[in-house]
Amino acid sequence: MAALAAAEPAQAEQARVRVGEPPANAAVGLLVAGRGKTVSREDAEKVLKEVPRESCPCPVTIYVTLPGPEEHNVRRFRIGIVGNGYDGLLVSDRTKVPGLVSLYDIAPTVRALARGETPPVTSREDSDPQDTLEKLDRRLADAHDSRGPAAYVVFGLGALFALLTLLLHSELWGRAALLVGPLALATALALSGLEVARPRNVGLALLVFVGAGAPALAGVTRSRLVFAGVLLAIFVVYALVLAFSTETSSLAALGPHPDGGVRFYGISNQVETLLLVPGLLGAALLGTTLVPVVAVLVLLVVGASGLGADGGGVLVFAAGYLFLWLRLRRVPLSVRNLALAAGAAIVVGLVLVGLDAALGGSSHVTRTLGDGPGALAGELAHRWRVSLDGYVASWQATVIITASIAVLVWIGLRRPRYPVVDATLVALAVSLLVNDSPRDVASYGAISCAALRFWKEARRVQ
Repeated sequence: MAALAAAEPAQAEQARVRVGEPPANAAVGLLVAGRGKTVSREDAEKVLKEVPRESCPCPVTIYVTLPGPEEHNVRRFRIGIVGNGYDGLLVSDRTKVPGLVSLYDIAPTVRALARGETPPVTSREDSDPQDTLEKLDRRLADAHDSRGPAAYVVFGLGALFALLTLLLHSELWGRAALLVGPLALATALALSGLEVARPRNVGLALLVFVGAGAPALAGVTRSRLVFAGVLLAIFVVYALVLAFSTETSSLAALGPHPDGGVRFYGISNQVETLLLVPGLLGAALLGTTLVPVVAVLVLLVVGASGLGADGGGVLVFAAGYLFLWLRLRRVPLSVRNLALAAGAAIVVGLVLVGLDAALGGSSHVTRTLGDGPGALAGELAHRWRVSLDGYVASWQATVIITASIAVLVWIGLRRPRYPVVDATLVALAVSLLVNDSPRDVASYGAISCAALRFWKEARRVQ
């Protein structure tokens, strides 16, 4: 393993930031110059104003190139660092993608160097960093372009199999529909690991492997316990990938959007929603006694800092599992019990984040909670603004979200009621409140919940 330069500064070092092309002797990387769909030089300069101003001469200089007036956030810029042992390829412990650095890494790096602490951005040896960055830039571009085909395949196959379940009252097609999400996620990770990245190849591979694999796997998972094991296996896959090969998830067609600068690794809202039904149904199939055990294990995968710390996901899964446990135990759904369950979900989330921080974990979740209630309220308000912007971003988004929510309401009004369906609906409602991707949550949630409902109805008929 290549050694990291500047990992343990011997003494405090002053650093300055310059706007311009990095010199030939700089350790280099690709810079994501902002968060969201668009970036601009003005916004980037506002972020750089947070960088501490130190008296120089400075032994460390950070060079950055910045975007123009405003542009779509799909292009990476150059960053280089000279001094203090920086050499080769820049590595950020916040992006966890070697060679990729966020604009928001710069201020913490300058502060850490000034205090003589390990900075978030270090470097590692690389025989040809420019070639490495060119390949990374292509991978990021391909991952961005592959998301559309991947989404169409997952949504289309899920809708097709769910419709076949409804029309044919087929338990087999119901299982196939429920397996589309986890199988697509596993396939996307495999394709990323094999560096199959071109949009056409990714779309065709997903269509073949998921389109043929889901029905085939459904045929051999007739046993309740086997089906539960297959559904829950995807959490084991994600735990291993996020622990040992984070960039595999980051560069997958289904997963974080590192080019957008919001989430670089871990479980995104899209992945969280596709994992929701497998997680809840898998636990329900194992029986009431094991629901808490499965819940704890799933919450660790979703919420651990080392694996990405999806704070919204912790609340979503905690609410889903608590409601599932109440329904399976036939606890009356009084206002008091529901209020207690909601409070318990919040407490569980806070306890898990607190334990994570106490064990040395650090993430945007632990930092936000550490800043107090005001920071948490501000984060929620920001997410609501982003969600509203996403809802009105285009007429297509408005139609898709509205139609998906209508489907979820229709499912919620159908009788008879099933505990796992109700738990899924509750979890999706929480997700729409605490996450900022209403299109992903509503659309994937509607397909997954419909597949679950139709499968339950098919089993009841048979």
